[in-house]
Amino acid sequence: MIVISTPNSEFNPLFPTVTLRDADHKFEWNRMEFQTWALQVANRYHYSVEFTGVGEPPAGAEHVGYCTQIGVFQKNSGKVYKTSYPSLQQEKMLKFVLVGEVLILVERLRLRQQRMLREQKDLCNDPDNTDSSGPPQVLLGAVFTEAEEARIENSPKPFCEGDKFFVPLQRLLAYPKVHRLRVTEERMRSLIADSVQLSSDGSAVMDDLYKSWDYQFEDY
Repeated sequence: MIVISTPNSEFNPLFPTVTLRDADHKFEWNRMEFQTWALQVANRYHYSVEFTGVGEPPAGAEHVGYCTQIGVFQKNSGKVYKTSYPSLQQEKMLKFVLVGEVLILVERLRLRQQRMLREQKDLCNDPDNTDSSGPPQVLLGAVFTEAEEARIENSPKPFCEGDKFFVPLQRLLAYPKVHRLRVTEERMRSLIADSVQLSSDGSAVMDDLYKSWDYQFEDY
């Protein structure tokens, strides 16, 4: 099985000041464009494909479809193609997309936390350095609107306890790609619980602050 997800451009007008979801996107497809491409690829390589998505639109905008559209390809010999929009697989696909975004965010935030700690250590070792502005409050390569930045900054911040790193679920929900999935904290917790390690009270994703591969080049 192959799962391909891509933004649904028909949903974009519902976002303030959004034309493309990410700065590195050259284009984004509407549902017809994505389904046309997917059916052509499926026909060429003898796959069946079912269309679904995650991130339901707000009331009154149901006609735009899901925020993120998904094609589920399966190898077969019958070449039977079907479109199910919405699909009974929505919950499964929502979990797939959500867990992926959470893992990416936690890893980026973990590396950022390491960088902050190194900079604090360097500052202590260099008393002549009076720059206390700290590192930028954005993720690597991320571009946010003012409203998105405000939502992130107003959410609980990541923190460390010993050698463990914690990212509150509310913080993860504040980032645009997760926020657009329109899930509550409780639902998010239930969807990711068997894929990540949670804090004892279930309010944050827990990870090791340092991983064995972080320093793989320091011995050379």
